[in-house]
Amino acid sequence: MVQYFLSGGVLMIPIFLSFFILIFMLFKNFRGAFHIDKIILIGSVTAIFGIIATGIGISSALSYAPDISNVAPHILWGGLKSSLVTTFSGGIILFFSTFLWYFFSTKYKPQT
Repeated sequence: MVQYFLSGGVLMIPIFLSFFILIFMLFKNFRGAFHIDKIILIGSVTAIFGIIATGIGISSALSYAPDISNVAPHILWGGLKSSLVTTFSGGIILFFSTFLWYFFSTKYKPQT
């Protein structure tokens, strides 16, 4: 599984960074309310970035389509598969951030 995350390339760096920010916010929120509304924002931005990175990866992989006779199909499929890693990673982080946001928003709900 780690090899798929590493195969995402350079565009995985912001996704990993946002994941580490979410982990940091997780630990800060166990002590007290710390930017709870920004948790869902980070997850959403990560998912959108993953979709954009997938578009860039697919565009790059399909740029070799005119020379398809020189490219083996399994190599082209491998490029398409690694371009989808960013979307799946962004979606997983969005799911994780949504769960954290819901948990902490109910935990620190203002008592009225």
